[in-house]
Amino acid sequence: GMYRQVHGGGTYKAHSDDDWIIRVCEPYAKEFPQNLQLIDLLVEAMSRMRYYDRAAEYIHRMQPDNNKEYMRQIYLGDLELARGNFDDAKAIWDTISRENSRGQYEVGERFNRINEYEKAIECFWNAFHAAVPPRHLDAVFSLAFLYTKLGRKAKAIEAWQLILDTLASDYNDCGSDTVEWAHREIHKLQEA
Repeated sequence: GMYRQVHGGGTYKAHSDDDWIIRVCEPYAKEFPQNLQLIDLLVEAMSRMRYYDRAAEYIHRMQPDNNKEYMRQIYLGDLELARGNFDDAKAIWDTISRENSRGQYEVGERFNRINEYEKAIECFWNAFHAAVPPRHLDAVFSLAFLYTKLGRKAKAIEAWQLILDTLASDYNDCGSDTVEWAHREIHKLQEA
């Protein structure tokens, strides 16, 4: 395995896996257009193989639940990014409403992955502000990690504190493992 990877064999391995994913998933994706996990897998494999038009067909054909309709824009943006059209990807993602908590979180994760940190931070805050109690905390965890990575300790501490406050207010949680973890992280940041 190692020898092949070092000598360029690794790419063949990835390709054969993508071929396999496409072969196995494609019939099911046709039959179950509401299965977003399947579409996700297929679109990623097709993007790596550069089958962009085929991937787009599945994105247009998918039938998400009403509250997941934003995933179409997410995937269309992913596809433009895979094609190397960053501005087009950004423009598509920008169409997702600021009031759509999950949509903003997904977009934030995309910007985070491509090192557009300021844009990611903005989306994560949008996601949290748009959330309805009991609020999802994914976006705030992402903020805490990102602020820490960027060395913005005060901001990271604020994010962990917001996690503690939200766990208490929305979940009546003052003693879980997550609470302990947040306290430890705050302590580490204060000591650093």
